[in-house]
Amino acid sequence: MMRFLLTGGTLNPLRPDYAAALARYGFHSSIVYPGEPIPSAGDYDALLLPGGGDIEPSRFGSRPLENGSETLDLPRDALEFAVFEDFFRLRKPILGICRGMQVANVALGGTLWQDLPSQRGLTHDTPEGTPPLAHEVIFAGRREVVNSFHHQAVRHPGHGLRAVAVSDDGVIEALEHETYPLRAVQWHPERGCWGMEYLLELIE
Repeated sequence: MMRFLLTGGTLNPLRPDYAAALARYGFHSSIVYPGEPIPSAGDYDALLLPGGGDIEPSRFGSRPLENGSETLDLPRDALEFAVFEDFFRLRKPILGICRGMQVANVALGGTLWQDLPSQRGLTHDTPEGTPPLAHEVIFAGRREVVNSFHHQAVRHPGHGLRAVAVSDDGVIEALEHETYPLRAVQWHPERGCWGMEYLLELIE
């Protein structure tokens, strides 16, 4: 059975949806949290970087905007960038979901919009306790409906990354690496919308 490594944070426990989604496709997963020994990438078949809070802006060459970043989880940043580097060095498959896509992008030299509402006048999230947004993305010449839970987004793709899905308002919604086994999406396919098969095709 193929083994995934998942990463968690210090602010909130990792939602069970990710491991459950992987299990539905026959994959086993383990979770590493900040402060725990970092497992060797060689012991796993793939890495899944899940959703979560914002990345510290200095990592992509920015200063915090007023109301731009939510509560930061610096130990999680340190963990995920270290784990990414380990898997990338060994050319192990890397999948990213929401924050995970942003981590992969920043790790490869890309930048982010800190806050879509204030910087772009766009809303891709709703207040907690209200129904989530859904919108279409253009992927491979067709339209797919996805959920939307983010206020940050990829601004400039990192080295070797190309945008493969965008929303109608121009937000980059999925990335692939040109030569490395890496795919990432801005939405949350583990919560039941389209995209989990697309991600997992990379390692099958």
